[in-house]
Amino acid sequence: MTVNAAATMAIACLVLLFGYGLRARIGLLDRLNLPAPVIGGLVASVTVLAIRLSGLPPIKFDTVLQTPLMIAFFTTIGFTASVRLLKRGGPRVVLLLAIAAVVAIAQALVGAGVAKAFGLPALTGVLAGTATLSGGPATGLAFAPQFEAAGVTGAAALATATAMAGILMAGLFGAPLATLLIERRGLDPRNTMGRAAEGSVAIESPAAPVANPSELTFAVLKTVTVIAVSMWLGGLVSGLIQA
Repeated sequence: MTVNAAATMAIACLVLLFGYGLRARIGLLDRLNLPAPVIGGLVASVTVLAIRLSGLPPIKFDTVLQTPLMIAFFTTIGFTASVRLLKRGGPRVVLLLAIAAVVAIAQALVGAGVAKAFGLPALTGVLAGTATLSGGPATGLAFAPQFEAAGVTGAAALATATAMAGILMAGLFGAPLATLLIERRGLDPRNTMGRAAEGSVAIESPAAPVANPSELTFAVLKTVTVIAVSMWLGGLVSGLIQA
């Protein structure tokens, strides 16, 4: 059974809302800060798997919107970065960058070694390592044609599966671990009455004024416009790099 693009988009939104609903009703999920997309997506994945194992016609989703939506997602992540934020982070940002770089190199080397041990091309391990675990699904799919041309069979499917597994594991284990460390060290900026960690500053968010509907509509439209223009300009830069 093939689900068209509009229905795929609608189902994705419902799955996301279902994840938020489950987290709101199950206190443990909320306390562990498990991401709502991971909760809803895991339930949806198990449901699709059950349908496949039961012998019913498998569900095939139209992925025509996958690429533009992923680009929009990573574009909005970039909006949170700023020079002022980097200055506030100081040496800790440099330390985080160094750790991320070392881990990325280690992922590539370990992945290549494991792939060779199983008699696979070394690049299979690189695709299932740094390209997807550090880069994510968009990066893996972007480089999949090059990996395919270099001899990695089924590179796109491998990239998608590895990236989704990485996101799932990070959500199920990374979020609870981060929550534990934040609570243990008193790093939650919302807790202005709690113990502040050494060198940390408690931040109290001021109450935001309630905007009228017309202002809210304009803000949403402006945000969508900025995202669209940024994606357009990013595409031009990507074309120059690719050339």
